[in-house]
Amino acid sequence: MINKIYEILPEFLQTLLLNAVKRIKIVFYKLSKLFIPSQKSKPEIIHEFNLNRKYGPLPRVCYAPYTSLFLSRLGYISPCYASYNPESSHISKESLKTAWFDGSIERIRKKHLNYDFSECSLCKTLLEQKAFGSLLINKYDHYSFSRSSYPRIIEFELSNKCNLSCIMCDSNLSSGIEKAECNNISGNQFYGEKFFEDLEEIIPHLHLAEFTGGDPLIIGEYYRILELIKKLNPDCSILITTNANTYNQKVEWILNNFKKINFNVSIDSLDAENYSKIRRNGDLNKAMQNLERFIEYSRKNKTYLNILVCPMTVNFHEMADFVNFANEKNICVFYHTVVKPKHLSLKYNKNDYIKKNIKNFKSLKFPDKTKNQKTNKKNFEELVKLVEIWQLEQEPQMQKIQNQYSELSIGEIEELLFKKIGGEEEFVNYKLQTVLEKYKNSDDYKFLLSKLARVENQKFIRYLREKETDELLLITEDIINNKK
Repeated sequence: MINKIYEILPEFLQTLLLNAVKRIKIVFYKLSKLFIPSQKSKPEIIHEFNLNRKYGPLPRVCYAPYTSLFLSRLGYISPCYASYNPESSHISKESLKTAWFDGSIERIRKKHLNYDFSECSLCKTLLEQKAFGSLLINKYDHYSFSRSSYPRIIEFELSNKCNLSCIMCDSNLSSGIEKAECNNISGNQFYGEKFFEDLEEIIPHLHLAEFTGGDPLIIGEYYRILELIKKLNPDCSILITTNANTYNQKVEWILNNFKKINFNVSIDSLDAENYSKIRRNGDLNKAMQNLERFIEYSRKNKTYLNILVCPMTVNFHEMADFVNFANEKNICVFYHTVVKPKHLSLKYNKNDYIKKNIKNFKSLKFPDKTKNQKTNKKNFEELVKLVEIWQLEQEPQMQKIQNQYSELSIGEIEELLFKKIGGEEEFVNYKLQTVLEKYKNSDDYKFLLSKLARVENQKFIRYLREKETDELLLITEDIINNKK
């Protein structure tokens, strides 16, 4: 009821109401810390987070386990994309209903009551860093008012079928990469007829159905689920995360048969050349044409469209451009947290390029008159804050490593080198092994290891990826010869 009243209010009244309620809740929350024993025992970081939440302090740390189902391509069932693991309920062993009421999702609920985030490492780390604006938890706060015992959101990630092979993606989420690496496309492996039967009980309770991939617009199973939604819950909102490189009769069928389609459009560069390097097989012009189609649909049906960006070492300089672009289109831009592969992640690389852009970004001023402008400005500032935290975290760690090389054993330095390339493809690992193997019995082996360990992560990985093994052996030989 509260949600429905809120949604029909004009934007300025929504903002006034939200801020007024938030202020009142914060006052009562601070008082409760003084007098209620259970509030006193909460970790201080949780108190700090509660005071920074969009809707003010809330009773639960995270509402995902109470409102959301994520169905991974590997068959695991969890509250969100960042919390499934080998101990999660599996669709081959449990029904959706069992997983929801009695399975691993119930286990996570119990853990959260004790502030145990051992199955939620992404948000655990961001909480510790006080990067509250980047928390995945925020996505589910909107559903804190729900009273349904059934999930209100399902996020479908049933297949990796995709027409692109993005450089930050992997075979689990891209059939193109899987085919190149394994000469095989596995697609949907676990979701059969029983799964579609189970859905019929849950779909009537949904407020939102999210479709990811792969790319949802070319995954056949999703059209079957959309038919079920049309039949059982036509008022359900739908969110499609797409690279916007596909537009055909099937896509037109979606736009013509549903009035509550929302879009997350993934675009990582506004420069055609850089876009094609990042989203391999993609076409920026085609994506922009389809983006305009989806924006037109969203305006006509009063739904929303967001741009999703993966900030990396190859496009960080463009992040402010996305704020201007989104403001121009009157849409919102959101930034993903990219942690692999390491050579692309801003978390694991420290260099002048990143430092220079942080300094530049902190000097920029963006408009914040409209709701979307405020969102874009906030998201950008949170991104810059997070990357700055990552850069600062690396300084003492790098200095410590530099000082310790002389004290470390050969095995310990080898371990450091292989940690540098953690998450990279097997051929990168193989090249490093081949190079080290040649010098393993040399008196200069430890000297070589120490030199390689001092090489900046991004440069180290780039060399391993781009240069042939013979070239790498020549480089290492030069390093040893220069010592002499």
